[in-house]
Amino acid sequence: MRVIFFGNGAFGLPTLRRLASSPHEVIAVVTNPDKPAGRGHKLTATPVKEEARNLGFPIWEVEQLKSPAFVEELRRANAHVFVVVAYRILPPVVWSLPPMGAINIHPSLLPAYRGPAPIAWTLIQGEKVTGVTIFRIQEGVDTGEILLQRSYPIPPDWNAGQLERFLSEVGADLLMEALDGIALGTIRPFPQSEKAEVSYAPKLFPENTRINWTLPAQKVYDFIRGLSPQPRAWTLFEGKRLQVLRAEKLPARRTTRMPGTLWQDEGELLVACEDAPLRLLEVQLEGKKVVSGREFAQGYVKNFVFHLQ
Repeated sequence: MRVIFFGNGAFGLPTLRRLASSPHEVIAVVTNPDKPAGRGHKLTATPVKEEARNLGFPIWEVEQLKSPAFVEELRRANAHVFVVVAYRILPPVVWSLPPMGAINIHPSLLPAYRGPAPIAWTLIQGEKVTGVTIFRIQEGVDTGEILLQRSYPIPPDWNAGQLERFLSEVGADLLMEALDGIALGTIRPFPQSEKAEVSYAPKLFPENTRINWTLPAQKVYDFIRGLSPQPRAWTLFEGKRLQVLRAEKLPARRTTRMPGTLWQDEGELLVACEDAPLRLLEVQLEGKKVVSGREFAQGYVKNFVFHLQ
């Protein structure tokens, strides 16, 4: 089939590579234009653009998806299907064009965790199982008919980065299975279950990534790993933002200290939660580099007790 790929982020790279070695023809790769990034504000390409260039695919950098010129270009390309991975929301004038539809890889078991940050919220909510859903885009965010869906157990110590890498690979395999099934006419789309609970995965902002130390240690641990390596969970230490990249549960340990109390014990950096302490393994204080919890304890905590906010 003739395919146009839409994507920006690294989650779509395994799919792009699978398409390159598949019998399907990639007509073009649609991605965002280069944008300034970093301290030097150097123009930086999306990960998808870099990979498409390496694979030799035609690249269309598009700012306005509703632009009549762009819509006409899509129409002239005469693609059978659009593949959309880690991209923007397509307007109806775009997703309605291909005869086989526009299909998306979503890293959750829809209708669970609809929205832009499903991997983070899956971990934050302490889920034990997640999965990948291949669905057809239609009106509404992540509400379309399902083509394929597969579930996987979540290792209890994985963070969002590890889970994202895994789901990007298995999602690419499932997407290829879906494309082959569409081409052969063997896939029968089905609606998302009305009996399953609908949940949402909103964007991540500073307001919803701040740690609440009054929660049980397991909940705080899941919150931290769900936001690692980016955008990172954070708290306030002496008025400065302290990001927590990695933490560890201490299952046999209890504490009577007030939630948010920070102290060091034999060089280990500990913080009290509602029922038990967590060991902080990797942190970054505002304006400083990433350090281990031991380094932070030696440099800032020593024999003092602090209260995180």
